[in-house]
Amino acid sequence: MQTPAIPYAKSWLLFFLVATVGGGLLGMVIGAVLGAFLGVAGVSLESVKLICGAVGFVVALPISFFTFQWSVRTYIVDPLLRQTGQQRPA
Repeated sequence: MQTPAIPYAKSWLLFFLVATVGGGLLGMVIGAVLGAFLGVAGVSLESVKLICGAVGFVVALPISFFTFQWSVRTYIVDPLLRQTGQQRPA
């Protein structure tokens, strides 16, 4: 039998890893492309840093949200519903 904290820890760990790695990789790719375009356009380095940081934050928000939703549903909600014999609403 699992201790009650195991599903929460597993859910959090997977959320943290997927959101961090996925957000980091996507932010890196988008930041590199956007930074290149802004650099060619003659935007100052400080402005490029600020713009790319803001865009990276905005890109990371949906990744974080959907990863959190997936991990909680998979490791907490679905097992609880199976234990009680209920089904997840559509």
